[in-house]
Amino acid sequence: MTVSRLTLALENGLLELPEQGAIGFFNSPGDVDLGDLDPERIRAVQGFFPAYERLNNRGVSVTPEPEGHLAACIVFCRRSKPATLDLIRSAVKRTQAGGMVLVEGDKTGGIESIAKEVRKHFELAGSYSKSHGKLIWFTRPETLPDMASWKAAYIELEGGLITWPGVFSADRIDKGSALLAQHLPALKGSVADLGAGWGYLSRTVLKSPEVTDLTLLEADFHAIDAARQNIQDQRASFHWTDVTAFQGGPYDAIVSNPPFHTTRKAEPALGQAFIRKAAQLLTPGGVFWMVANRNLPYEQTLSESFQMVDTILQEAGFKVFRARKPKTSRAGR
Repeated sequence: MTVSRLTLALENGLLELPEQGAIGFFNSPGDVDLGDLDPERIRAVQGFFPAYERLNNRGVSVTPEPEGHLAACIVFCRRSKPATLDLIRSAVKRTQAGGMVLVEGDKTGGIESIAKEVRKHFELAGSYSKSHGKLIWFTRPETLPDMASWKAAYIELEGGLITWPGVFSADRIDKGSALLAQHLPALKGSVADLGAGWGYLSRTVLKSPEVTDLTLLEADFHAIDAARQNIQDQRASFHWTDVTAFQGGPYDAIVSNPPFHTTRKAEPALGQAFIRKAAQLLTPGGVFWMVANRNLPYEQTLSESFQMVDTILQEAGFKVFRARKPKTSRAGR
């Protein structure tokens, strides 16, 4: 359970939330401490599917994008400053005049920079520092300042590709994905892309006319939205989901550049879970193509999940693997 600075500030009498009306929780962690708040009053916004699902299972009304009107709102900072400012802009616009808007974040996540930007437009009513982070708040004025510079917009890359602030590899093609794309053979049959992001690897897969269908699985709402726009191919289907819980397939081939963190700390267990899921989703004769940072310990999990594992190359800090004969494959559609 994540004990938020909001809960601590409320318990210490530093601020009060309105007794009636909806309270926005933008980018709220799935395990956020709601304190004494009635979950039915909360209107959460969460674009990361595992956290979205956890909030939903707790009885919280949650959507991937902001909706409705609010009596007050708290924004939990994202790692991307532009993405955070866009959320604050949405929170201010949806909060009623006189309502409180709060922003919470860690120092390592850039809360000081966010607070500095907020002060340019609003007079802070208070702040509370705790556990290497800060909570700030201000009152939503009747007349709003110009927040046009806070509005997020698609990021355009070469080749007409688009991404969104805060998604993985938002401002460039990831070097690992590019390396895997260079060494990926023409695939056949039914294919899946685990952790598809904004669709770079999937575009490479679809260059093969022998691919009959491609399933893109991605937990980031804005990334899969960008993928839909980057890929105009009827063979592709797009799924905003938790890859590790996905039930589908089986597939003749799977490609992946799996995530290895959801925070700033590396979490190899994420990539290991992707490997196990790939083995489950493949046909007995299916093949798994994967790229990873060279320092990540995936070889043992690959060997535990597949009978044949080849390291195709190690280059520029990355490893490209081909794994065949999954030990836990599904034997039919």
